[in-house]
Formats: sequence, structure tokens, C-alpha cells
Amino acid sequence: MGKEKYLVVLGGSPMGGEKAWNSMYKYVKNHLQADLAICTGKKWLNNQSFIEKADYDWTFEEVTDWSEYYSNNYNEHGLQAFKLAKNKGLLESGFIHFAIKDIILENHIEEIEKYDYIIYSRFDQMYINYHIHGYDQNILIPEGEDYLGIGNRHILLPSTLAKDYFWILKFFLKNYNEFKHINYLDCETVNKLHLESFVRKERIFRTKRIQFTVDEKNDHIALEKAKFKIYLLRNIKLIYLDEFLKALENFAITFNTSKINFINITLLINYYYLLLRKSLSSSKS
Repeated sequence: MGKEKYLVVLGGSPMGGEKAWNSMYKYVKNHLQADLAICTGKKWLNNQSFIEKADYDWTFEEVTDWSEYYSNNYNEHGLQAFKLAKNKGLLESGFIHFAIKDIILENHIEEIEKYDYIIYSRFDQMYINYHIHGYDQNILIPEGEDYLGIGNRHILLPSTLAKDYFWILKFFLKNYNEFKHINYLDCETVNKLHLESFVRKERIFRTKRIQFTVDEKNDHIALEKAKFKIYLLRNIKLIYLDEFLKALENFAITFNTSKINFINITLLINYYYLLLRKSLSSSKS
């Protein structure tokens, strides 16, 4: 058996900035000797490093209003299903997310299936440790950020399951009437229902978190509100504090001198500072 072939697919809006993308090159792409595909709207391209790094350019002419994608491809049924999910989290966060996976399914699945393993992730993930390798026919998802479902920002899966995985929009539209009564129908809830529709629960493994979501000052849009500043790293903010704390906790446990660099030391300083603030706050309470 030859060396396993990996493909990293970044989908969505290219947020996060060069510090986040450089961490992905080091800890994921280069570490796994993976190829890279980018799937985003052409209007967001502006000489970012991932343009030159990418082995596959899956950029597309983005519609002004994503409702057009549903109207053009799924008639009014698609729009109606998402409207019924308004205020449950899915319309606000899944409308574009599911459509981009559908674009990949309809246009690039044959390229994906040439590889052994696929990593699908967002652009705005900052990594601080080396990515785990795939094994057997299992799905690997970082711990946390489940919101009553299963976290959907990053996944590693065998390419044999890729067609099923990218079928999530069709799954949602096909089955919406069966679970529209769910009060918290967000991306993570649908992700859990979808994964368990084509793979056994025991094949879905949760891995130690090695990344967290960041917002870069020059990001063209802000889907989530970045609330937490990272001191000593200019123009970078945290979006989800718990992600950062868990990733840095895992990093601190395995820290050794070979991992010393400016960014990792800076992140550790911020980590212990936040823990101290949290401890002092608890003491006052």
C-alpha cells in the first residue's frame, strides 16, 4: 500500500488572515503533505497566500443574494425550508454553509475521491499543533463546540464517505419535515443528524482540539462577533473563548522546547493570563 494522500478543502469566506493560514500550512498541509483546494467567491480574492498555495482553484462567481442559489437549484422548496428554521440558528449560519458544500458536491466530487482522506475546514482556523492522521474508515472531529449536535467547523474523513458528507443540503431539504419541530435546529444539530444517517456513531471520533477560530482586523465580513483580544499579536481576536482555552490547554500539556516560537509563546501567555482572570473573578464571586 502506498502513502496515504490527503486533500485539505477550505470552504466559505476567506477570513482569519495570514497568521491563521500560515498555521494551517505548517501544522496541516505540510505536515500531512496534503494538497489544498479553495472554495470561495472570486470577489473575496485579493492576493492572499492561499491563492498561490492551492492545488485546486474551486472559486466561483458568488451570487449577490444566496437565496438565488436555492431558487435556481431547488425552486422555492429550499428557501421555504430555511425560512421555517428562522430564529433556530440554521437560517442565520447554515444558509451559505450548506450551499458551498453543495457546490463542491455538484462540481468537484470526482477530484475529491482521488484522495484517501479529506479534511474540510474553514479559512479562519488558527492551528497550534500538528494535525492527526486519518485511520481506517473513521470520521475525526475536534472536541467541543457541539451546541446540542456535533461541531461542524472542521472534519477529517475517508474519501469514500465524501459524497455522503457533502450531500448535507440535500439531506436537510429531503428530511426537514421530519425534524423541523426541534427547538434548537442549528448547523451542529443538522450535522449530527446527517453524519449519523450514513455512518455508525462508533466511527465518529472526537480528537484533541488543536485549533481555534480567529477574526483578523481586515476581514471583509464578520459572521460572528470577535470579543476577545489576543495581546501581543496585532489585529487578531478570538471569536470563541472556550475553543481557545481548550486548544491551549491541550498544547500546554504536550509543550516542549521543539515547539517554542513567537506565536506559540504569545498564545501561552494569553492563555495563562485568561486563566488568571478567570480565577480572580471566581474568587471575588
